[in-house]
Amino acid sequence: MPNDWLLSYPGEALTFGTIASRFVFTEAPDLGPTEIHSEDAARPRADGVIFGADFHGGRTITFELAVDGKDEDDGRTLLGRLGKAWRADKIRQSPGAVAMLTSGGGRVTFGRPRRFASNDEYLPQGLAHVVADFACAEDVWYSGEQSVNVALQPPPGGGLIAPLASPLATTATSDRSTVIRVGGEVSTWPVFEIQGPIVNPIVEIVGLLKMEFRTSLAFDQKLVVDTRPWVRSILRNGASVAGSLTRTSTRLSKAAIPPGSYELVLRGTSDSGTASVTTRWRDAYTTP
Repeated sequence: MPNDWLLSYPGEALTFGTIASRFVFTEAPDLGPTEIHSEDAARPRADGVIFGADFHGGRTITFELAVDGKDEDDGRTLLGRLGKAWRADKIRQSPGAVAMLTSGGGRVTFGRPRRFASNDEYLPQGLAHVVADFACAEDVWYSGEQSVNVALQPPPGGGLIAPLASPLATTATSDRSTVIRVGGEVSTWPVFEIQGPIVNPIVEIVGLLKMEFRTSLAFDQKLVVDTRPWVRSILRNGASVAGSLTRTSTRLSKAAIPPGSYELVLRGTSDSGTASVTTRWRDAYTTP
């Protein structure tokens, strides 16, 4: 038996699709084609084409729904509820803000509600027909969020650092690692959350990416590195510190992780050894 779909963003959680929701699919959702941005070029003075790099854009999902009201007043109320959710007032005027669309199978994609067209010919009977679009930021679907955490610990022994000089130091650079296992079918985008105190933190997925930050975090500060295409930000306690990423580091746009097992490493200098990094991700798939 099919399950409801869910449109959600701050302040909104609209279920639709099944009879129980009262916003019933009249056709299966049209997932639409993936947009392809190519760098193809014609061969000068010759037949054929030169293929360049291809890039996948988003896709537009189209829903056809029947509003199932008990009478005219109920139908108008339901239609208004659906229309208000699709306006997405809480996010539509905020650059970069997205809604989450959860399919009946439980996988999610991100984007914004777009076209909303209704036919109220049968509204006196409580019924209305709606066509609504959702523009996806990507062409992939994600499973539930997963995470791993690794803490920074000082090296065994501790004590003073030789040779002794004034002022004396009792801190040292140290590192810890753990295993991150990414499933799914295609590459996914990680989010790194580095909790202080730490100076010049380095996050590395060995053999894949390395990010070094020229900054310091106090015990109550967190550096959030979000590589997802619709975010792409580096924030320290909510304020941008994008310039702290060194030039030799992996760019956020190149930080996608293919399915597989990897070693996640945190390095840096800390006087307490309590700094840590939490890595969050969702396994990515080509179907909902």
